[in-house]
Amino acid sequence: MKAFVLAAGFGKRMGTLTENCPKPLLKIQGISLLDYSLYLLYEWNISKVWINTHYLGEKIKEHIQKFLKYPIELLEEKEKILGTAGGIRTGLSEKDFENPILLINPDTLFFPNQNFSPKTSLSENVKIHLYLLPTPAGQSYTKINIDEGGLLSFGSGSYYYIGLAILNPSCLLHLEKNQYFDLSDIFKECAKRKEITGEVFSGTVLDLGTKELWDSYSIKDIFGTNLAKIQTFLNSSYMT
Repeated sequence: MKAFVLAAGFGKRMGTLTENCPKPLLKIQGISLLDYSLYLLYEWNISKVWINTHYLGEKIKEHIQKFLKYPIELLEEKEKILGTAGGIRTGLSEKDFENPILLINPDTLFFPNQNFSPKTSLSENVKIHLYLLPTPAGQSYTKINIDEGGLLSFGSGSYYYIGLAILNPSCLLHLEKNQYFDLSDIFKECAKRKEITGEVFSGTVLDLGTKELWDSYSIKDIFGTNLAKIQTFLNSSYMT
């Protein structure tokens, strides 16, 4: 399976942390958010990765040029940011719309249970499959409901989307290239047509989407006993 890492955002909620550093390259315990995503994708046997960039994209490009473990194609949105759906629609070649791909948002750190691996296919007539978790108290995430058959609806419910999904890119073919489109709108369109399913993520996540959250976790042991394994992966993945 192939994967798409969404890395073009401005990271405005990170305040001064992203004035000179794109959010995906921010480091916690010496591990950048992007590198942790690449580590997980390796663990999940991903064969190729696309990364879209915009804000301070040259720094991500410089970082990725030294990566050796598996093929990475950088999709540079130089003129304007294209959004999560627009970036995928514009960046993929026609042949890449034939098979489902894994989407991962490096804003969130995923800690899957040992037996977890993402789905590699979608059910008949399904275009998107989201991984969800129960909405924490006091959070304002978009509310999502899962019915008994796994179909999703938006606007009510007790779950939220964690930033990990399986997408059939063909559901984006109606979009115009090089224009801004957001995946959240695509999710809701597919929900109306009963083309989007979901399941509860087998594991935990850590949202580092704001400077306040980052500051609260930056002094903690986030990776625990996995830190040495991640460091070994990175040491063998980059040219020195």
